[in-house]
Amino acid sequence: MSQGQTGEQWLAQCLAQVLLRLQQRQRAELVLSLAQLLRGWPADAALRHARLRITHTTPAFLSRLADGRREDAAQDALRQAWRDGMRVRLEIDSAGFGLLPVAGLLRLPLRFCTPDGRPVHLLAGPVAGYADIRPLQPGYLVVARHVLLTALARDEIVKRRLQLYRQD
Repeated sequence: MSQGQTGEQWLAQCLAQVLLRLQQRQRAELVLSLAQLLRGWPADAALRHARLRITHTTPAFLSRLADGRREDAAQDALRQAWRDGMRVRLEIDSAGFGLLPVAGLLRLPLRFCTPDGRPVHLLAGPVAGYADIRPLQPGYLVVARHVLLTALARDEIVKRRLQLYRQD
């Protein structure tokens, strides 16, 4: 507290600083490649960032992640990010859409995008209808091979400008 400053003014100033840092954190995204994530998790990551984006993911990593049985440093870092309340987004190359373990990845609190930032949506339920497609933003839609798309869902896919990838 400085000279001439009341306790109330000092408290208001401290509160303003805390709110400013929370707002800065909310806008901040930590971008790490998978290789960087394997080397270690930054101790102050969650203090400074609300979101984590992992680049250069591989089909092998995504399979291990969806499987959940084999542990590695990257999975430990993801779990730490989730415990710290961070939203996690994985970049996926469109060439690997056919190799995605869709059902396993859907169980995890993840979002997906392409390296150019376009959203990637996954569907693995037995039937996908209009209500499943309606909330999706334009981007890519990767559908597991056994998913049945209703006629309204197909119309909505076109309307929402989603590029459909059906796995073989």
